[in-house]
Amino acid sequence: MEKEIKFTALFVKNTEDLLKRFPPKHTKVFGHHSTIEFEPSNLDGIEIGKKYNIKIIGRAYDEFGDDILVENPKSKNKYPHVTLSRAKNAPSLYSKILFEKAIASNDIEYFDNEEVTVVEGYLA
Repeated sequence: MEKEIKFTALFVKNTEDLLKRFPPKHTKVFGHHSTIEFEPSNLDGIEIGKKYNIKIIGRAYDEFGDDILVENPKSKNKYPHVTLSRAKNAPSLYSKILFEKAIASNDIEYFDNEEVTVVEGYLA
């Protein structure tokens, strides 16, 4: 029997370093991956174990969320990101809302030379 794949992602190699560079704004701390696809039907196109750097484009946060926008070319998300932290009362799947609000209000901090090392894989 094939195991069910929860999601494919680019997993942050050194979460501690990322969180040191971008201290979380909220109590629920994450910073461990950028989702490629949630509940994919297969692993086609996923290069398991491939390690590389991706650009950190910007950061947005508000009273609910704190995320960094990243260059994840394989992501199926409109706004590829790494969730840094969430407030206890944050709506689920908040990133898309956060980035749409931040873009509309021009409230994103952009970066030129920030990168993070990731490893491609999946969580079953």
